[in-house]
Amino acid sequence: MSKLTTQRQAILDVINSSNRHWDADELTRSLSDAGKPIGIATVYRGLAALEAQGLIHSIQLADKKRYERADKEHHDHMVCTQCGHIEEFSHQTIEQLQQAAAHEKNFKLTGHQLVMFGLCSGCQQE
Repeated sequence: MSKLTTQRQAILDVINSSNRHWDADELTRSLSDAGKPIGIATVYRGLAALEAQGLIHSIQLADKKRYERADKEHHDHMVCTQCGHIEEFSHQTIEQLQQAAAHEKNFKLTGHQLVMFGLCSGCQQE
């Protein structure tokens, strides 16, 4: 297990302080605004290390990876393709269907991510 450096702890503290889905650029700006400037390359390395340690989770969106707290219950994501809003959701039927699909293919499911893309209610009204 790699060492939790001061810089990685700062990154982890920012992510754990909210329910947001952070990208590396947002984290770099937030840390700088808080008086803890860390270079973007160091932020990327820190995010990779924190994810490898299971301290944060990521979702891969079309444009970039987003990171969130690891202590949340399992959930999936709906992403607005217009404004970028990310809505978390959980649906028991979807979970059951994924388990059934894995079982049918004799596939040992160890985890999954479901990301749906579309327009949020606010963008639909514009």
